[in-house]
Amino acid sequence: MKRILISSLVVMSMVAMLSVLGCAGKGKGPTDEELIRATIDKVKTALESKNIDMLMETLAEDFEHPEVGGKQEVKPMLQLGLESGYADEGKVDLGNMQIKINNDGTASAYPIDLSSVAGAVSVELVLKKYETTNEKGKKVPAWLVKTINVDGL
Repeated sequence: MKRILISSLVVMSMVAMLSVLGCAGKGKGPTDEELIRATIDKVKTALESKNIDMLMETLAEDFEHPEVGGKQEVKPMLQLGLESGYADEGKVDLGNMQIKINNDGTASAYPIDLSSVAGAVSVELVLKKYETTNEKGKKVPAWLVKTINVDGL
């Protein structure tokens, strides 16, 4: 049952990403909100499937968190959390999430509700727009996670 749920989430995320990519071929390209949602969908899929490498792809190279450090420090901490069972039965609920594009060039996605056997928490993802290279070697815009704010910390 769990495998079916994860497979369904992966397929849904792939459909969402293909929809965004399909818009890119129609002239102007995807909107900032569509690009942000594509990144958040990828975060959701990565968390629920416990795919650390996929999750790392959503983080900006200059990702920074005051208690974790930079992007290089994140991966070992995530691996430790997985090995400790903190992500078991993990779910990501985007039902109440709202996206706000800020004047400083960042965007905020909040609340993103996370739950697992370890408990539940709401987080805010702060994203920033970067130019990245896609799998075809073409420069494309992407919104990547700059930092994470956790309620209560």
